[in-house]
Amino acid sequence: MKGTAYLAARGFLSHLLEELPDYTRLDGELVGRWGPAATGADAVPDASDSPAPYWTRNVWQEPFLLEFDSISQAAKALRSMQRNWAAYPTRLHRRTALIAEALPPLPLKPKAFPFILPKSPMGSFTLLDEHLLLGSAACSSPFPNGEFSFVEDKVGPPSRAYRKLWEALLYAGRLPGPGERCLDAGASPGGWTWALAGL
Repeated sequence: MKGTAYLAARGFLSHLLEELPDYTRLDGELVGRWGPAATGADAVPDASDSPAPYWTRNVWQEPFLLEFDSISQAAKALRSMQRNWAAYPTRLHRRTALIAEALPPLPLKPKAFPFILPKSPMGSFTLLDEHLLLGSAACSSPFPNGEFSFVEDKVGPPSRAYRKLWEALLYAGRLPGPGERCLDAGASPGGWTWALAGL
């Protein structure tokens, strides 16, 4: 199967659909854009031919279909590809959960900042019907369904905006160091200044 599936950022599905007017499938907030590897006017455009959509929290980069007869067969097939799989249930929620429970557990606890992005790949899957699974071993985010949470400080910071700066620094893969300057333009109420001062 050639194409890509995009998991919309929470609350921004309509924005993502505007970016992908030629999508071919919609499952919950998962927008599929694929088709036959044909050429000509009827072919679905290759996602690599256009700019990457902005309103996503995770991109399924190599989607595949998997037919299975039982929950254990589905879990075994996924485990044979790699360890980490996150379920994205859009239908058949209980069956999806049973497959997920048969897979190795995922690290879902809030993380203390700073930490290093996980190196292990995180796959994703959803059920299209009782015996057909859509999945991708290669995803853009190393976190389940593109989401994670920090251990929050509910006492020190003047606002919760510090989490956005933490997230930006995490994805940049770099923290400000000795001798470098940081400027928080505006600094009201000062959540970013608080975060930078703590580095």
